[in-house]
Amino acid sequence: MALPSYKRIHRQRGAALIVSLVFLLILTIISVASMQTATLQERMAGNMKEDTIAFQAAEAALRTGENFIANGILPSFNGTNGLFESCPDPDDDRAACLNPDWRDYASEGWVVTAVNVAGVAKQPEYIVQELNGVENKKVVLDSDRPVSKAGFFRIIARGYGASDRSMVVLTTTFKRLN
Repeated sequence: MALPSYKRIHRQRGAALIVSLVFLLILTIISVASMQTATLQERMAGNMKEDTIAFQAAEAALRTGENFIANGILPSFNGTNGLFESCPDPDDDRAACLNPDWRDYASEGWVVTAVNVAGVAKQPEYIVQELNGVENKKVVLDSDRPVSKAGFFRIIARGYGASDRSMVVLTTTFKRLN
């Protein structure tokens, strides 16, 4: 004897509802995780773009500093106009030895490049340090002799990205040939 259809409904326990809610919960967790991954990847791409812009700006400042050293007569390295000495004594408080702190965005004494770099928060800057050498400026650069630092300069450049929160600092040692 068959039961009427309204009585068969009462025998169901709601298993389909529980299974569908569990599947919905799993899909929600997967979609939230996917959104977080996409957001992280977008941030990483933005940071890479900032880093690349700042790096290129710092490279432009390095090249400007190298051109300054390579061409023309050099003024004295007295701590003005971005020209400093590399003093071996850390207690030397002469103005020529007081290099600006590259970590401090507000430090003064940097030379702003004449090259106008587009898309940066602040134009790239550089300083030049004259590396103090030995007495003999004509020493041959053999591997068995100490290398003279005469005519060598350290150029420290910093470039900024599109945001003022990103900065790349590059340094190079440059040998003036004449």
